[in-house]
Amino acid sequence: MSETTETGTTPALRRLFNLRRDQASPETIDGDIRDGVKVGGTNLWVLMCAILIASIGLNVNSTAVIIGAMLISPLMGPIMGVGYGLGVQNTPLIRQSLRSLGVFVGISLAASTLYFVITPLSGVSSELLARTSPTIWDVLIAFFGGAAGMIGQTRKEPTTLIPGVAIATALMPPLCTAGYGLATGQAGFFFGAFYLFTINSVFIALATLGITRVLRLPLRAYADDGVRRRTRWVISATVLLTLLPSIYLAVELVRHEWFSSRAQRYVAALESSDRNLVVLDSDIDPRRRLIKITLLGEALTPELQGNLEARLPAFGLADATLEIRDPAARPAPAAAAPMAEAQRRTQVQLQEQTERLAALETRLGHSQREAADLSRLGEEIRAQWPDAHGVQVLQAAGSTPAGRRLMVVLETPRAVPPRELTRLERWLAVRVPNTQIELVIGHKVGTVNLAAPGK
Repeated sequence: MSETTETGTTPALRRLFNLRRDQASPETIDGDIRDGVKVGGTNLWVLMCAILIASIGLNVNSTAVIIGAMLISPLMGPIMGVGYGLGVQNTPLIRQSLRSLGVFVGISLAASTLYFVITPLSGVSSELLARTSPTIWDVLIAFFGGAAGMIGQTRKEPTTLIPGVAIATALMPPLCTAGYGLATGQAGFFFGAFYLFTINSVFIALATLGITRVLRLPLRAYADDGVRRRTRWVISATVLLTLLPSIYLAVELVRHEWFSSRAQRYVAALESSDRNLVVLDSDIDPRRRLIKITLLGEALTPELQGNLEARLPAFGLADATLEIRDPAARPAPAAAAPMAEAQRRTQVQLQEQTERLAALETRLGHSQREAADLSRLGEEIRAQWPDAHGVQVLQAAGSTPAGRRLMVVLETPRAVPPRELTRLERWLAVRVPNTQIELVIGHKVGTVNLAAPGK
């Protein structure tokens, strides 16, 4: 039973992973590969457009524009032509693909260098920096991307694999970044970016060779054993020479990330473990294994230095160097002047807001005192006129601190004799001097409106 199951499972798995079900004919595949290798006509015009688009995208730091350049770039054609030619042992096709690739690379470098020479934007964008330090992960991306691209190239129906591979492997942006390095005289940019392009080219071609052998595409020539041995030796040497630096760079990248993460944890732990220490700023240099911190709190002494250095091994930083800086001696950064100006403007704004708030508080206090004074005035009038049903003292419209106006309203059950009115007017003139008073008395007969000018 077990044997039957295994026998039945194997053909099912083969059918599941079979690449030949929708494979195009060998003649169609060969023709499509040769079309992509050609120099001139459509390929050359599309290449020049892709160069300019990628250079502009790198210059203005636009990811979307760079992706557009990747999609239309024809650089994939000659690279796949090299791998396919090796797979089917077609030496003329290999030579033609290498010539085409050389022409494409030369045009790309020349055009991108010219662009970065004449562009007014000279800053280094993050998109440029991202293509100067390739690692083993770029090797893996190029290999599996090239394999997916060759699988798509050999299908009967058009697929979206080729555009996706063009985005993933990014052939055009590294070449334009190398052009930026030539235009600005920065060797690091040129060699780093051109090495990334070399990685992508070599491992796309290697993956294309592998898929060609897996599909068992017919050989176009039959080389003798000596030629096959030399070919294998050249392929192995090229792959090895391309692979080794990327492994070294990947190891360095991992070491730097490991050091930076542990150093950040160490700096964060300093304040949490000792409340007397405040870390003003920190600089971590993973290449030099150096941690620089500026402390505020305890005075810098040899004992403090030794205490902080003794904590380094607990965070896996036994080989790190700790440099503690005095806040007073801390060098001013390049942006110190703009920051100082910003702080000055902030202080001025805070002072203005404080003054406005104090003025509002003064006005509010004055208004509250005015309200209390008017309330007391109403109580005094009610004490002199116990028969009044109601007494209201109001701030009249148009009143100012220089010329105050008040309205006094009395509601009485009977008419008020003129003598009483005169007595009230004189009392008000003494009680609230320098005030224009409007006296309104209402009773069942009518309303008397008298104005008593202040003395």
